[in-house]
Amino acid sequence: MEKLVSDPAMAEEMRDKQEEPRHGQSPKPAGTDRSSASGIMVVQLLFATILLLSLNYLSGSHHTAWDLSQDNEFSLSNQTRKLLTSDLLGDRAHPVHLIAAVRKNSAHYSRLHAMLEEYERLGRGALTVEFVDYVRDSDTALGIADQYGTTFVEDVIIIDAVPSPAPAPADDQQAQSHARQTAALRRAHIRYVAVKDMLVFASDKGQNRRLIGYQDEDQLTAAIRRAVEGTPRRFYFLADKSQVAGPEEDAPWTFLTRTFDSLNIKLIPKRISDLEKIPDDAAGVALVAPRFDLNTREMAIFREYWDRPRAAVLVVLDPTQKQQPPNLRAFLREHGVTPREVRLSTIQGNRQAFDVTATFTNATAVGDLGNASTLFEGASSALDIRENAEDLELRQINPLALITTNKNVRAQPLDGSAPIPGPHYLGASISRGNERNDTTAGATSRMIVVSNSDFLQPRSRHREHIDFLRNTSNWLIGREELIGIGPRPVRYYKLLLPSQKVSFVNKLNLFFIPGAFILAALFIWNTRRV
Repeated sequence: MEKLVSDPAMAEEMRDKQEEPRHGQSPKPAGTDRSSASGIMVVQLLFATILLLSLNYLSGSHHTAWDLSQDNEFSLSNQTRKLLTSDLLGDRAHPVHLIAAVRKNSAHYSRLHAMLEEYERLGRGALTVEFVDYVRDSDTALGIADQYGTTFVEDVIIIDAVPSPAPAPADDQQAQSHARQTAALRRAHIRYVAVKDMLVFASDKGQNRRLIGYQDEDQLTAAIRRAVEGTPRRFYFLADKSQVAGPEEDAPWTFLTRTFDSLNIKLIPKRISDLEKIPDDAAGVALVAPRFDLNTREMAIFREYWDRPRAAVLVVLDPTQKQQPPNLRAFLREHGVTPREVRLSTIQGNRQAFDVTATFTNATAVGDLGNASTLFEGASSALDIRENAEDLELRQINPLALITTNKNVRAQPLDGSAPIPGPHYLGASISRGNERNDTTAGATSRMIVVSNSDFLQPRSRHREHIDFLRNTSNWLIGREELIGIGPRPVRYYKLLLPSQKVSFVNKLNLFFIPGAFILAALFIWNTRRV
């Protein structure tokens, strides 16, 4: 039992005796706890500094961006990524050089700067980017202008994909020819993209033009592809058999030429009635909404082209016709795809609707669109596809379905007979040759058949249709590595709020949120002070 000590002096003396060091122990030096704590703090600061420097180094050399938006609106599209990582850029001796002559005070500079940096990062050395403010850095801008023979009067991006030229010969005559070839090479592999062409404008009720979105990635990716490949491929459009004219501003012909141009393919109208044969430089032949049939001589020209190695044919049928051109229909039937004389529709309540919901298959020609759903508006007919038919396999002909309608779609024959049960097909691919053999795969001929032509019209065109046309066109000319989902347009949306809510938002940003942070800081300071 310990005794209670009431005398304060005696209690003080007893505490001093208890704190005296035992026999054989040296007294604890003053300040030991403080010095050890200081040493631990120094070590912690050292390791924290090392960790901070390491994180900065890793983030600078191996940084990754995360797009948390619902539709990945701030990420480069799959089509762009495939182009930047393809052999088209990777096999070059020198990287593609982009010069962004954009003013730093431009409203679009920050967006373009971030996007071009992402292009450079994904290119992994195959693409380099240089930023130049042609107003502030006039000396550098003049040097670039002299090099490319241009002047900077507006924001522009220059894509330089000129391959390394051969050394100039010593002979004067050959030197002149070499100079002309070098000049032609530069013209083919240098592209200019004006920033104003990347902007999407619309007119409001007061007829004032305002910015509503961007199409910068679409323009840049297309320009890089054109610069790298150089001379565009030539796709001949049989104008005397096709009918794609329209009164709309974005008519089918304009849409087709713009889409093919983005793939570095030039769509050239030709009258097959004036030809002795399809030109040898043809990368493909397009027959869209044929109103008139090919006669015997024209059919022979068409078949002669199809029998060539690496032939490519795009056929878009017009379902509004009661009967497809007989010679063309017989040609398609020989290759396992027969247009049916039916009209596709669905029953919505008490009425019949001709808008058809469909799904893309997992065929190679549609790429990443596999299993994606879409809507085909307007008239649609069906295709009878003979997949895995033995007689076709003996001739090395392989038809595949590309677009399958949903189960609720029915096919009504034009003669008024009973509806035909599904499934029904709106699109098909046909390949002729042995694609399974690496030595012969590059020589196969390919064909795309679609039984709906209204998807070319602006009123019924959807984004999936654009990707479908791009992917199948790339497949036709043997560019499977560039098949993918294209860029999505970035749109500005106007949020309409009443004046009371606008006032509340302003007060929330100016007073309430900063005040909450100040109160939290005062609370933490007061807690630590106590």
